[in-house]
Amino acid sequence: MIIKSPYVTENVTNMIDADDTLEFLVNIDATKSQIKKALEDLYDINVLAVRTMITSRGEKKAVVKLAKEGSANELATRLGLL
Repeated sequence: MIIKSPYVTENVTNMIDADDTLEFLVNIDATKSQIKKALEDLYDINVLAVRTMITSRGEKKAVVKLAKEGSANELATRLGLL
């Protein structure tokens, strides 16, 4: 399993509206291309870019920029985040 769960904070909520960006907790061994493919297959979206980072808790977090304007808001609504 590559995608573990959406990662939601107040900052992420602001990024959804402003930048069409979402964050997900992902498998520590997953590559950016694997994360992109998994998200596109799982949620039927177009991913423009993926940035990854390791949190202070040792978890891997992916910051995902979606290609279509408004699609982050739509996906967040489908996932029940908003």
